[in-house]
Amino acid sequence: MLRQFQRLIPSLQRSTKFHLHLRRTFMSEPIAAAPAASNITHAEPSNDSAPVAAAVTAATTVAAPGPKRTKKVKKLTKKDIDEVLMHDIVDLRGHNQWDWDPKTPPPFQNFEELEVTIGSLAQSGEGLALLPDRGDGWVVVVPFVVPGERVKARVYRHNWGYSHADLVEVIQSAQNRLSGSDILCKYFGTCAGCQLQHISYPDQMKFKRQVVENAFKNYASKYFAILPPVDPVSESPIQSQYRTKITPHFEAQNPKHQSAGIVQPVNIGFLQAGKRRILDIEECPIATPSNIASYKKGATMLLRESNPIVPGTEDNNPPSTTKICVTDHKESITEWVGKFRFDYPAGSFFQNNNAILPSLIGYVKQQLHLPLTSSSSTSAPAPSEATSTSTTLNHEINYLVDAYCGSGLFGITCHEGFKKVLGVEISAASISCATNNLVLNKLSTETTAFHLDDADKIFAHIDFPSNETALIIDPPRKGCSGEFLDQMVAFLPARVVYVSCNVQTQARDLEGLLDRCRAKGLPGYKVEAIRGFDLFPQTRHVEGVMTLTRL
Repeated sequence: MLRQFQRLIPSLQRSTKFHLHLRRTFMSEPIAAAPAASNITHAEPSNDSAPVAAAVTAATTVAAPGPKRTKKVKKLTKKDIDEVLMHDIVDLRGHNQWDWDPKTPPPFQNFEELEVTIGSLAQSGEGLALLPDRGDGWVVVVPFVVPGERVKARVYRHNWGYSHADLVEVIQSAQNRLSGSDILCKYFGTCAGCQLQHISYPDQMKFKRQVVENAFKNYASKYFAILPPVDPVSESPIQSQYRTKITPHFEAQNPKHQSAGIVQPVNIGFLQAGKRRILDIEECPIATPSNIASYKKGATMLLRESNPIVPGTEDNNPPSTTKICVTDHKESITEWVGKFRFDYPAGSFFQNNNAILPSLIGYVKQQLHLPLTSSSSTSAPAPSEATSTSTTLNHEINYLVDAYCGSGLFGITCHEGFKKVLGVEISAASISCATNNLVLNKLSTETTAFHLDDADKIFAHIDFPSNETALIIDPPRKGCSGEFLDQMVAFLPARVVYVSCNVQTQARDLEGLLDRCRAKGLPGYKVEAIRGFDLFPQTRHVEGVMTLTRL
């Protein structure tokens, strides 16, 4: 399919109707050729982007490297440190003392090849190898490896106290390494999209549980000793073909070559691991098999699944739906979460793994209604359905506030059992979507409403009694602002369920919240439960859900 896409690019770059050309071209093809993102076909990748999969999937050597390259070593400063990665490096080294003089070059030549033993996995999913005899315990960061493996790595970038390296060869592989047909994608090891396909799914869950635990150990360290154990990560029902949205890229053509009539190959896909170049791919096995491509300023395409109702079945219970691909960022998407329908613009944010959403929302509902007056076990399995009837309603909590509400996912799916629900969002477009979704799901606008405002001013418009109010927080990756936490301490909701795509900022916000309560002489909050949800199998990412009860 993308071979045709390549041919279209030169003639369509000036067209404002580019996505319409793509739809007409691709939707007329049989499913084996398109429109599935996992069945895309176009030119084979060039030799310089040949995957390292041979090295990743077995103890074999990739193609011999070309002539040795040289590269000027820049002066390093502490600004070069990746803070999250540094915590993992400190754990591996056993101390945080650095005797290395930044004025001297790193202990390796650029592109030097080393044989190292992988000691642990960083929270990025990369392996860490400690070299105690080089640079006072220098660490080499190598992707696509398993702890305990002996590998050959080629250093390509230096930071303060550690270097990044490409995997060249697995010399001695770990017994639990996956290989061959167990690897989902032939580009794994070259594409930067996935980090963990060489690790079994149960081991991925163990790794992600450790990521969540380390986040709270490192970023809520003052309170880590009193936190409950991190619960096992809730698994995704499917581990491939789960992403309902992907955004492949292609690089702009060289205008000088274009004006000279020189034919330029167009790579369409994702970034190469460790490089700033696009890897040419024909399929992505973690994407749902019904996506097609769109064009955006010569750089990024949108491929998003939509499930609209089949005309004439609107009054059925449930109505019949069909699966289509949407390529225009402004076009409306229809997505179903259990019995609830959500419409939103294709270019806006919505969780990308629909298969796990019923489980995630069922768990959030369960946590919202935990008793306030007694400590209850929170290690039970997450409910499998968002509409689970097993959730016991807590009549002590009568009001729900959904901060960062977006198009209304949590406010609408969790409305049952509350007298009133209020969602707050800074985006007018999101509020419009949320209000429309309220109508689509036939919910009363008297009891559920969405309000346009900055999340930092959320509590200024809430007249709910705080001791009867639960708060859902689902902020962007940067987490909550200090102003938001200040208002939260001033309001003190009885229950808080914090959903986060970045467990490091989630843990940081917990420490910030408890610090503010302590500074004001308030009892603060008890952390009832911390659990990860695997919204992105085969990758390093993990969603965190934390439950707090006011003391």
